[in-house]
Formats: sequence, C-alpha cells, structure tokens
Amino acid sequence: MIGRLSGVLAALDDNLALVDVNGVGYDVVIPRRLRDRVTLGDPIVLHTHLSVVNDVQQLYGFESIVDRMVFRKLLGVTRLGPKSAASLCSELSGREIAQAIDSRDHQMLTVAQGIGAKAAESIVFTLRDDVPKWGLSTDGTDAESDSGYATIASVASQAITALRQLGFHRLEAEDAVSQAYEDGVDVGDLIQRALRLIGTKV
Repeated sequence: MIGRLSGVLAALDDNLALVDVNGVGYDVVIPRRLRDRVTLGDPIVLHTHLSVVNDVQQLYGFESIVDRMVFRKLLGVTRLGPKSAASLCSELSGREIAQAIDSRDHQMLTVAQGIGAKAAESIVFTLRDDVPKWGLSTDGTDAESDSGYATIASVASQAITALRQLGFHRLEAEDAVSQAYEDGVDVGDLIQRALRLIGTKV
C-alpha cells in the first residue's frame, strides 16, 4: 500500500495530479484547495490513501496526516464513497470538517458537490461522537499550533528519527511511518509497525 509520495508535479488535469517519483509517475486525486496553489514542476509531498472500488484502484493525496485521517473517517459513513469524501476534503480542511461535525453544522458540509442535506446529516450522525477521540482542536486553532496536530507530528517525527538512527534511509523511514501510523498509536508501537513494513520489502 502506498502511504506517502514525495516527488515533482509533472502534470495536472483538474484535480488529477501526476506525481513523478524518481521517474515513476503516480496519478493522484488531490483536493482543490491544494490544486489551486501548485504549479507544474513544484516539489510535492502527499499522504496518500489507496481506494479500491469495483476492482478500480485510485490514489487520493493530502497535504497532512490530519486531512488524510479525516478522509478515512468519512469513508466509514454509510453510502459515502471516496469521490464524495474527496469532494468534501476539496472544499474544507480536515480540521474544518471535524469542527462542522462537532458543532452539528450540517449546512457547512453541503458546500461540497455531491454532499446534500441527507448526506450531511448522515456524516454528523455517524461521526459526531467520535470527533473528540480524534485529538483535533475544533475551536478554530491554527493547524500548526494545534495540540492534536502537534501530537501526531511529534509521534511520527520521533519514530522517523529512531529509524534513521537504526540506519534506514530518510525516505524509507518516512514512507514506513506514514503507512504504519494510526490514531492513538504510541512511538514504540509505531516504530515496530514501521519495521515490519520495511521488513516485508526486503
């Protein structure tokens, strides 16, 4: 499973980005918010999710682990597929989506194409009790200073540093940690998971 891509933006067709990673091109659906800020030739780092629907595989890419986490939470909502979830993530950041769910703001969620009133109500009903467990601030705090975001970044950073000290290449360590990360995992478990992932590639 591809959990992270680090490369160069080689082509862009609407929300479909072609990311060149050492000569290999990956088609990745990215949020409109990101698409509007990037240009061809830019270096780009994406936290990715591989969706498989009716044997069709599609990568979805996000700027942060937080955005990808919220996208994955949305996939747990009945009848909400990856295209609708990606549409919502195109209009709102993961933190904004969490805030809307936490405050029961159905209207805010309908800004995305394909998310009507019923879908918005389903999202809120399904996820409203889970949002506090995500470790994200829903009070409008800036993402960079938010405690939940900082915790995620700190755990991942510590795990990557440990893998580097064990002799693994930076990109290899970052890719394994990105794939192994799950909500609530501590540094020790994250390192062990990442090591198992690296071991399967040897």
